Amino acid sequence: MEYFIQNSKQQTLCLKVDSPLGATKKQYAFVCHGITGYKEQGVILQIVKSLQNQGYTVISFDCRNSRGKSHNDMRCATLSDFCEDLAEVIAWAKNLPDFKPPFLFAGHSLGGSAVLNYALQNPNFIEGLILVSSIFSGKELLDNTQKFAPEFYQTLLSTGLTRTQENRQCFLDETYLQELQKYDFYSLVPSFQKPILLITGDKDRSSLPENNQNFYEQITAPKTLCILSDCTHIYEHPHNLEDLDRKIADFVASLVLLQ
Repeated sequence: MEYFIQNSKQQTLCLKVDSPLGATKKQYAFVCHGITGYKEQGVILQIVKSLQNQGYTVISFDCRNSRGKSHNDMRCATLSDFCEDLAEVIAWAKNLPDFKPPFLFAGHSLGGSAVLNYALQNPNFIEGLILVSSIFSGKELLDNTQKFAPEFYQTLLSTGLTRTQENRQCFLDETYLQELQKYDFYSLVPSFQKPILLITGDKDRSSLPENNQNFYEQITAPKTLCILSDCTHIYEHPHNLEDLDRKIADFVASLVLLQ
């Protein structure tokens, strides 16, 4: 079911609550999309469905200033806004039946950064983290963009123009890249002690396999790293989504064993 709520700035947030599939019923899970994404994006829909299949009630939402139904001015998009929106959605969800931590969190790309940021600040609320092609450092993303997509990087800086996986034009203000440089999770994660699943693709040029390996080595909690074959940042092939589903199912099974 879809809901529209007002945040503390009187801006609209659109969210969706999906009930678990099957007889098993676990706690709530929260799912956050990436920059220029939205809750109906293919990779997000797969994460939601995978968690439903594992018995979770799943809450996904459109971050402000992205492509969904929430307050929209994409030139204003920042990671800090993503983090604020996640906190607003969690606060709203407190009125739902049987709402009691800990919760499972999943995010794709910048959404992975947002759920990671929340988890590091609120570890007691966390059952586990699923970080799909996540961004661990603003500087790291900037370096990757300059190295692997220099023309795109220059176009983004000069015009703000970018394109989504559906080849739709979107615009990002340079504030997005500047503000992102404040975030670096490498030094913070060693103190975090909840299970973490890292997933990325072997052809990802935003969340590189080596970035995920380096971050994995900093984690001292129970951890799993999966590099999916023939997979880009947007999980565009059906077999990418099938692989993603299996990895999520395996991770949820491991959470049961850890309890």
